[in-house]
Amino acid sequence: MRPLAHGTLLLGLALGLTLPTAQAEVIVYADAQAHTVGQTVLHRTAADWQAGTLNSLRLEGDTLVAEGERGMYTSPELPTAPFDELVPSWNVQTPGGYAVLKVRARLASGWTDWYSFGRWSRSGDRYSLKAQKDAHGEVLTDVLRLKGKATAVQYHLSLIGEGTRARLVSLTTTDRSRQARSGVQAGNPALWNRVINVPQRSQMLYPDGGDVWCSPTSVSMILAYLGTDVTVPAAAKGTYDRVYEGTGNWAFNAAYAGELGYSAYITRLPSLAAAEEFIARGQPLAVSLGWGRGELSGAPLPSSTGHLMVLVGFDAQGNPVLNDPAAPTNAGVRRTYPRAQFERLWLGHSGGLTYVIEKGRQG
Repeated sequence: MRPLAHGTLLLGLALGLTLPTAQAEVIVYADAQAHTVGQTVLHRTAADWQAGTLNSLRLEGDTLVAEGERGMYTSPELPTAPFDELVPSWNVQTPGGYAVLKVRARLASGWTDWYSFGRWSRSGDRYSLKAQKDAHGEVLTDVLRLKGKATAVQYHLSLIGEGTRARLVSLTTTDRSRQARSGVQAGNPALWNRVINVPQRSQMLYPDGGDVWCSPTSVSMILAYLGTDVTVPAAAKGTYDRVYEGTGNWAFNAAYAGELGYSAYITRLPSLAAAEEFIARGQPLAVSLGWGRGELSGAPLPSSTGHLMVLVGFDAQGNPVLNDPAAPTNAGVRRTYPRAQFERLWLGHSGGLTYVIEKGRQG
């Protein structure tokens, strides 16, 4: 389980629009009135990195590499649509080292202080940080929540240990006040009636903590589909945050897949219609939702304050088909949920929060 630390958010209805800029690749989501409600900024090319400041770092193709014991990267100031919530993710490889990502935002009154998302390491000590709260905002494990609207963001990435390298940093920003004011977006029937053959894995087979391993179990299923067979306990061990005391840190789950060579980032999709495009490309998605008793028909859990599962397709009527790791056995993992019901719970609980995990880019 991954209890959501943040409030209800409904994203808009438009599909994502990818806009390459001089400084980054930006995926923009808008509501039915064409107001931007959220976007994901991606840095993952040499041109992206070269727009910032490199200190004791070198570029190897599209990858930043620490030249000594400590390499530091500071991004340019990245303008955004107004936002008050930010979810970061990163893909680094830490052979014996670790990485630290810090973010600051520009409010009407000026720049905030830097907020840290903790220390990431594949095999060493990894943790988020508590007690990061000031007059401008606070960090809730893996989310920056601001008290006012920001219109720009900047990040600082430290790569500790020679050879530690970074392939991707993403920042997903959201305006929580922009809520959908009309019905959910109609899907595309031409993209229905297809299901990706993602291996089915139950988190409930593991008595020593499995009941709260929904996130690493979902990641494990997607990785197995992509060609890397990681056991559920191994994924849980590799994503464990000792300060959060669990495996549900969103950024750490993306980082774990990144350590294995995949491109993995957190975004917020505005609708199941947007998710249909991923499924049509053969790309399963891990999605976060929550529900009260009786709100999700056919679910193996009567209720959940936060749960990850894998969207693997749509049936002939457009209902989403999921690999739900809360099933008691592997054989029972594949579930089909009513579309309107599922979409409301996904958007209403997490704002459409989604893990995108794909084959890594070369270079």
